[in-house]
Amino acid sequence: MGVDDPPPVGLRHLPRLARHALSIAWTAGRGDLILSTALQVLGGLGLAGLLLIGRSALEEVLRVVTSAGSISDILPWVIAISLVAAGQSLAAALQRERQQILGEMVGRYVEGRVLDVTGAADLAMFDEPEFHNRVQRIQSSGHQALNMIFGLSGLFRALVGVVAALVAIVAVAPALLPLLALVVLPAWFAASRRGEAFHKFFWKMTPRDRERHYLAGLLQSRNSAKEVRAFGLAAHLRRRHDQLYTERITELKKVARRQLLVTLGANLMIGALLAATLFTVAWLSLRGTVPLASAGIAVAGVALVGGRLAEAGWSAGALTESGRYLDDYLAFTALLPRVRQALPTGTAPTGFARLTAEDVTFSYPTSTEPALRGVSLEVAAGEVVALVGENGSGKTTLAKLLAGLYRPDGGTIRWDGTDMSTVDPDGWREHVAVIFQDFERFHLTAADNIGLGRVALAHDLEAIQAAAGQAGADRFVEELPKGYATQLGPEFIGGTDLSVGQWQRIALARAFFRGAPFIILESRPPHSTRAPSRSSSNASAPCWPAAPYC
Repeated sequence: MGVDDPPPVGLRHLPRLARHALSIAWTAGRGDLILSTALQVLGGLGLAGLLLIGRSALEEVLRVVTSAGSISDILPWVIAISLVAAGQSLAAALQRERQQILGEMVGRYVEGRVLDVTGAADLAMFDEPEFHNRVQRIQSSGHQALNMIFGLSGLFRALVGVVAALVAIVAVAPALLPLLALVVLPAWFAASRRGEAFHKFFWKMTPRDRERHYLAGLLQSRNSAKEVRAFGLAAHLRRRHDQLYTERITELKKVARRQLLVTLGANLMIGALLAATLFTVAWLSLRGTVPLASAGIAVAGVALVGGRLAEAGWSAGALTESGRYLDDYLAFTALLPRVRQALPTGTAPTGFARLTAEDVTFSYPTSTEPALRGVSLEVAAGEVVALVGENGSGKTTLAKLLAGLYRPDGGTIRWDGTDMSTVDPDGWREHVAVIFQDFERFHLTAADNIGLGRVALAHDLEAIQAAAGQAGADRFVEELPKGYATQLGPEFIGGTDLSVGQWQRIALARAFFRGAPFIILESRPPHSTRAPSRSSSNASAPCWPAAPYC
């Protein structure tokens, strides 16, 4: 297996993956899974009933024809067949509806577990390209959750139908069973090969797909629109995007052509096996071994069983294909307990008097050179400290370390003497407010943008207004169309947006609203920002403006 190849998923892995699939379906929608399964069993029983009733009805028709009987003699059989067929159709319709709902619930469950991992993952994991590749694969294969349910459902439905039809066939011609059993093999082989080929294709395409999606985003995003136009990049970026798409489609056509040949061979083999089975029925009938009515039912049963066995093979192959994506999903979600177990559990200090960094060293996961080497620093309560340095000197990196977003490779960060490597990072971050240079502009209401600084008090409009006043944002916020209830973002405020300075004040208000004793600003605060008064909860809050250009 090459470095770019996905881990193999063979037949021996299917039972384990099927158990996981059923466990996910059971957790996501237990009631719908039970109802869907029961309806499929009911449909299978109806199928067996149709074949058995049909044989008796055909025998009655032949008796009426040979003995000049009345058409009323076969009326009960017609009614019985109609009722069973109607009930079977109703059960199938209800089953499809519940299966669709179950698929959506499974999709929601799978997405939720992925969001659990991305929400808990350490910031350093987001610096690794492979982490983004894994997220991209799972996002692009979200429909596989539904395919997984369809594969299990199709396999179960096919097996129920086969068992039901075999009940009738065994009573007529048990010699047909070996030939019918062989039908499943070519269908399963072709579907499995197809699943393996396409999964390998999507796996290898992931990095290029990420690049293509990024290029498309540049051509669609408002944030990048100004530079795309200022530098005349639209045509160039479009060519790169189209080239990547052309490469993808070219490779996909190659894979599809190869799989078409495999599928054609499998269908020819299935047709040959069914033809041989039907010839066997004809031969047994001509010999008088099987009565004419039974032969007719056997022909119908052979066609039905052959189709259901082929469906079972295709469903097993589809399950194998979905299983490959499921295996990738399970490996990804297995990161969550490891991430949580790696976190320290110590309690952060409740107050703040002094923060020190002692001989701190840090390297990014994909870098060969350290971003920080031997950095020492001390900040006391009430101090305002400015970090000045050239671009790339590590100001942002140090800010993230002090905020508990990264852990140093060497050295120690202490908060009031407590080694922060022993403290729960979430507890640490509760005492720090950070406004980065590229802070997030949430396309939510103005109140939400400020209130997200402290979610527990996000409903307290009075406190939000006080934080906005502290940051000098209260006047322009109150002048927005709906004041603090105005949805921010260009698509909400009449096609326009807040200015950079206004967004900075909103972000600064978010930091003040957090009520943290330590505030890190990665850019200069806007002019006329009102410093916290000694009576406020931020009275001793130091401010760290890491100016990028000084």
